[in-house]
Formats: sequence, structure tokens, C-alpha cells
Amino acid sequence: MTIPLSPEFISRIKVSLGDSSESFLKSMQDPAPISIRMNPEKKSDFFEKEEKIPWCSEGRYLVERPSFIFDPLFHAGCYYVQEASSMLNEIVLTQLDLLQKNIRALDLCAAPGGKSTHLLSLLGNKSLVVCNEVIPGRNKILQQNLVKWGSSNAVVIQNQPKEIGKLENFFDLILVDAPCSGEGMFRKDVTAIREWNEQNVERCVIRQTSILEDIIPALQPGGLLIYSTCTYEPNENDGQVEKLIKDHNFSIVALQNPGFGITSTKYGWQAYPHLVKGEGFYIAVLKKNGEPEIKNHNSRSFQPKHEAYRNYLNDFLEDAASFTPYLLGDMLYAIPKEAYEAFQELNDKLYIRQAGICIGTLKGKDLVPSHELALSNQLRNDLPSLDLNREDALRYLKCESIPYTSVPTGWYTITFENFILGWAKVVTGRINNYFPREWRILKEIPA
Repeated sequence: MTIPLSPEFISRIKVSLGDSSESFLKSMQDPAPISIRMNPEKKSDFFEKEEKIPWCSEGRYLVERPSFIFDPLFHAGCYYVQEASSMLNEIVLTQLDLLQKNIRALDLCAAPGGKSTHLLSLLGNKSLVVCNEVIPGRNKILQQNLVKWGSSNAVVIQNQPKEIGKLENFFDLILVDAPCSGEGMFRKDVTAIREWNEQNVERCVIRQTSILEDIIPALQPGGLLIYSTCTYEPNENDGQVEKLIKDHNFSIVALQNPGFGITSTKYGWQAYPHLVKGEGFYIAVLKKNGEPEIKNHNSRSFQPKHEAYRNYLNDFLEDAASFTPYLLGDMLYAIPKEAYEAFQELNDKLYIRQAGICIGTLKGKDLVPSHELALSNQLRNDLPSLDLNREDALRYLKCESIPYTSVPTGWYTITFENFILGWAKVVTGRINNYFPREWRILKEIPA
């Protein structure tokens, strides 16, 4: 069923695009491309031969949409389902010379996690990537997607932008993928078409302005702000950038147009579906004027307090020496040493939902390993494992029993094609399934 576009929207597009507006409107009747981004730390050749997305090294277009929920590799975090145009962040970070740099980055509006997981892959393990989502339900989805991705240097928080802004001059890079009128997603989301009206566009402009003003103090002078939306509205895009330049001491960072059909606007880039194999996406980069602050942290305030638990890190992590153990209640975490001081500052002022690697729950002298640990890229590769065929792997993902194998008792990673799905514990005569029940597949497996 095709939902007709609002006459007001059509009128605005005709003013904005002129002669090419008819091509744009015709493209809105075409199906949206299907695209995924592969996890470089969990490299599978399953999608390797698919058409490459030209602006993203790990991005691929799919000919048809598979049932992702019934693909064990999806649950293992081997890839993320993401709209192709939003992967333009890779070219932006490349032009900014930020790949594999040691920085503090914030993804302010992070759920469901596409840009956060992309940042984690591009920046590397030495950076700290703080991922924020204020809505609890969306925050939970964000956490799940980051767990699947397996990176150890992410912190998930749940705070309003104004609260984060109190961390003055804390971040080197802030990405704001702002809530918007959603015009760029019309082909994928009929709800966005139904909800669109000119009043909602104006409400989005007001909300975006408030978000940006609240978060500015957290960006250090000389730091970079990447601003993006999935709309075509000039007031939500170049208009917001212009306000930052005029009112808040920012300068535009000029980017070289990469081609591929991307349109240059006054301050950034715009993807249009009649020119790009993707959806509507806008992106621009600004620099906060001023000299970077020289930070004199009192390291004595951040001395680790839970070194007695390091033996658990040694038991499970490939490079345990590069992590600091941190105990919160009966839950044990491993925080990258480079990020420990920053983590403590965040923990003092913000609401942290997830940090580093959750090793597991302490029960006396025993530790029940967490699902987060199983999917971590830092997990030791010499731990006992049980590799399942597809049928049994799907049973495992539904939290059903899997066939008993006569092996020694103890903890095992459950794998599919050597990619880890979670934990199981072998006891006498059976295998206990430890896949999280709240993550289990609820749909019936197709015959």
C-alpha cells in the first residue's frame, strides 16, 4: 500500500529541487535499498561478494531482504543492518583524519546503534566512545546492539543533553544525529509520511536547537561536531549549522565532496534517493573555535580499587593486562586502562547503563559469566566451545534445549560457524542454555 505524500511536502521539494523534483518524486515510489555493514572484528565471508557500498569499506547492498532474525550470524554480531546513506560517516571521519585515533567521542542520540557501532570500528580500541540514549526502551536496544558488536571501549549512558553538557570540555568529538521530521525515511517508514506536517517540522527545528545548545559545553575548544539528520528540510540542516556558526563560536569544516551522487549544500552534504542508492541523509562538520584545553587530571583520585578481582579477567580476556577490574554490586566489569579515568568522571556525574566489558556476576568465589563477555572481541579464543548446526543454533537462540554432547562438565561458548552466540553450562546428562531469555527469538522457525 502506497501512502500519498503531503501536498505541502511536495510543494517544498519542488521549491528546493526545481527541475529535478520530478525525478525525486518518482524515486519515492521505488523500494528502498537493503544494506548491511559487516563487523571487521567478526569477519564472515557470507556477504563478501555482495555489491559494495562505495563510501563504506564494510558496507554491502543486498539483493533481497533475508530473515535477519533467523540468521545466527546476525545474533553473533557479524553485521549490522543499516541504511546505506548514513554510512557516509566513514568518509567524513577519514577526511578528518580521525581513523584509529585516541580520542573521547560522544554519540549523543545513539539508539539503535548504527552510528555508534560504526564509530567503534573506525576509531579503534584506544578511543572512548560514549553512547547516549535518553528513552529507556531505546537505550535497551542500543545496549543489545553494542553487546553484539563486541567492542570493549564503549560506555552507554542515559542522560538529557543538558546533563551531559555539565561535563565541560570533556569530548574531542560529538556526533549529533538529531531527531528530525524523518522525510529521508519515507520509503522505509509509512508512519513518517502520516505524521509529517509543517508544524512538526517547526517543532523539530526547536528541539534540535535546544539539543545543540545544551551539548555545546561538553565539546572542548578545537573539538569537532558532526551534525546529521535524515531529512531534506533546510531549516533542520544548513539552518542549524548556520546558527552554530553565527551564535555559538563555531567554524565550518569544509569537506571534499566524494561524488557517488552526493549533493553539496552550503555547509554540508545531502543524499537524495534519485541520485544516491540510499535514503535521505544530511551531514556537516563544525569546529568549536578556541585552543584545546590542557587537562591536568589528578590521577591519584582515579586509582583502581578492585585489583583483587583481576584473576577473573585473566581467566577470560585475551589481553587482561590492558583492562582494569571494576566491581559494581556483585557485577564485575573490565574497563580499558586508557579509559578508566574518563569512566570514573562519567560515573561521578552521569547515569551509566553499560561500560566496558561486563565479565559476570560474582556468587561467592564463583563467577557466572555474562552474555556480554561471550560476545566480546576480547574473549580468549582457547576456551571450551560447542559448535552447532543451524537448526540447533536456532533452538539455542530460542532458549530451548539443545542436544546433549558427552563432554566434560563446565562452561562452554556456543558457536555457529565458529562465531560465538553465548554461553551454555554442561552438567551431568544435559546442557543448560544461558542465552538471555529477554533476547530470545519469539517467532516460530520457518520450516
